[in-house]
Formats: sequence, C-alpha cells, structure tokens
Amino acid sequence: MLLLCVSAFGQLEIRIPRQRYKQHDRIDVVIANSSTKQVSFCIEYGHSSFQDADHPEPTPTPVYVQRKDKRGWGTLLIGPDVGSMRHSASLGAGESQVYPFRLSDAGEMRIMVDYWIGENDRTCQQPKGRKTAKSRVFVIE
Repeated sequence: MLLLCVSAFGQLEIRIPRQRYKQHDRIDVVIANSSTKQVSFCIEYGHSSFQDADHPEPTPTPVYVQRKDKRGWGTLLIGPDVGSMRHSASLGAGESQVYPFRLSDAGEMRIMVDYWIGENDRTCQQPKGRKTAKSRVFVIE
C-alpha cells in the first residue's frame, strides 16, 4: 500500500511505502513535486539513523518527524549534533527524490517537510513564504 498526502496547494507530496514499521526498519520517504513549478527545501547533512545501537548510517534529510501522544502532535528531536551542514535543494516539476532513514521511537508518526515555491538557495534560513507538506499517519511498533 502506498500512502500519499498532498499539501493544500498540491505542490509537494510525501509518500511512505508502508503503513506499519518496526523500530529501526528502513523507511524510504519519497518527496515528489506534483506541480508544474519548481520547489525548494533545506537538506540537513550530519543526521544519522541507527540500524541498531552499534550501527549508525548517514541519512541526510529534508524531513522532520512528529509523533502523536495524548496531548497531540510533537516533533521528535532526531536532528544532527552541532556542526551539521545544511544546504538548499530544488526539485523540478514532476521530479521526485528518496530520503531513507530509520526511527528508534515507537507510536503513531507522520513526516513533515517545509518547502518554498520556486528555486530558492536561502531555504535553510527559513525565509517568508514557507509551505509545509505532511504524510499520512503511519505506525512504528
């Protein structure tokens, strides 16, 4: 089953291949530009995911993860340590890119990505005009 969510503007889609995962499973997040315009977002390098406690792997990513609890949605602190690098990237009309990562947390999750319409090399500085796309909810067991 392919989960799909289109932002309110129909610009960017976040696709998650399955609805259920186990902790540390590889999740291949597909970010797809479904519009006729270019979009830009910020990729953070220096982020790592863990296959298990002893095996980290580099997973640069433009996404952040939220987990649902009894108070609502909260963003997980899965970002890189001090000293990471960030770089703006663009995705042309009809193009897509895959960003794999793993989660060690459990629960109901969703993937978020902030983006801007058009080519913008300042996305990592969070300029005005930001839009946010999010995936459907999936579960980490």
